[in-house]
Amino acid sequence: MISSEQLGERIAQARKRLNKTQDQLAKGIGIARTTLVAMEKGERRPTSAELLKLAQELSVPLNELLREHTVVADASPRFRMGPRHTKNDAVEEAVERLKALGRQYVELEQVLSVTRTPAPLESITAYRASNSPGGMNPRLAGQDAATFLRRHLDLGDGPVLALEPLLELEAGLRIFHLPLPSEVAAIFLWSDVLGACVALNRLHPRERRRWSLAHELGHFLRDREAGDVMPARLESRLDPSEVFSETLAAEFLMPATGVRRRFTEHLRDKGAHFSAADLIAIARFYAVSFQAMTLRLEELQLLPTGTYQKLVQRNFRPSAAQKQMGLAPARERQERWLPQRYERLALEAYAQELLSEGELARYLHCDRVTARELYLSRQVEATEGGDLVLDLGEDVLEARGAG
Repeated sequence: MISSEQLGERIAQARKRLNKTQDQLAKGIGIARTTLVAMEKGERRPTSAELLKLAQELSVPLNELLREHTVVADASPRFRMGPRHTKNDAVEEAVERLKALGRQYVELEQVLSVTRTPAPLESITAYRASNSPGGMNPRLAGQDAATFLRRHLDLGDGPVLALEPLLELEAGLRIFHLPLPSEVAAIFLWSDVLGACVALNRLHPRERRRWSLAHELGHFLRDREAGDVMPARLESRLDPSEVFSETLAAEFLMPATGVRRRFTEHLRDKGAHFSAADLIAIARFYAVSFQAMTLRLEELQLLPTGTYQKLVQRNFRPSAAQKQMGLAPARERQERWLPQRYERLALEAYAQELLSEGELARYLHCDRVTARELYLSRQVEATEGGDLVLDLGEDVLEARGAG
């Protein structure tokens, strides 16, 4: 059973998430404000009837208030929605869902007694807005940050194909694929407890989501406390934070030196001829959209300014062109929208009997049958020699001294 102090803290946090005053909540459950104050301080434990009313007024399941491992942390107080999203209920719901998923991620770590340690890139402060000189050009800063990241991560000047696992490991990003509102490409929020959480719009193509993730990496480096709700169409090119993040995304995903070299190789191979088919090939090589690559080549003055616009005016369709070239669209594996590490934590906790089957299903956001099937599919891997049964709860480090 959780302590009265822990319960009081959860009540206070849930109340603040709903922007309710103590007086409003007290009236809602029919008690005096002084009584609620005592509850939130842990000086008075709510009765069973009061707990039911609190759960109803706070719009949270009762077991969330009473569960031993429950995280009540919110995003950084500096998180901003931006003026265009301030009164959009769908966007606000998406932000709240990402916060809830971040809290569940931390709960799983707590269940397994995993202490979150800062990732290597969390300590990088050189590109923080608070440290930047007043006259520092955000575009130049974004280019420098991308160059630094590539050097730091030993990426050379080639494509970054395993982007999500890389940023999960090196930046500690908790990356979810959610069906966001059509006007939102991604959401980024951060707090000391939750770490850095990112929601990518799973309705967007893979290449678009990669760009959104690289963009949010820019906000992570520049001003993570402020967070970001990235619109599907960036209308303002004057916001230093957006200029920094967009420039970083372009240089990180399509490094100037590598793109120039690849472009030159195409010219050498085709006798100084560069066609739309070559544009498609180089875009696929860097796993970016046709539009992003064409505009990048224009930016690097490798193609005439306005090339992309002319292709659009001629009704050029990259998808139709790829089909004509016999190139199948980049196949998306049947991916779950939860991070792989998140799933591993949930399955390991279940294997160690730290979670019930119902709790496993709740963390995996599916029914019990699906949760059980997922657990069994991870427990048994098909191999050439037969079935290999894996004990997900076994501590493999204990075997280091043996043999």
